[in-house]
Amino acid sequence: MTGNQLNIFSRIGAMVRHALAVFKARETPLYVKLLLGAGLVYAVSPWDLIPEWIPVVGVLDDFALAALLIAWANTFRISDKD
Repeated sequence: MTGNQLNIFSRIGAMVRHALAVFKARETPLYVKLLLGAGLVYAVSPWDLIPEWIPVVGVLDDFALAALLIAWANTFRISDKD
């Protein structure tokens, strides 16, 4: 892998870690935690708007939802104390 590809994976990892920190933080509003949790349940649930047995599109909707939720969670700032 090139350095640029590693940079992309490290950024994705940092975004996921930040989304988890937002979910665990006490100052995060309850509605944010509920939406993040509901999105995770939807992504792993066998019942879907677009079923997984439809090639490409079935899995793509779950990945798109996860990416949007992680990006949204990264707009929240949390304190570094804990």
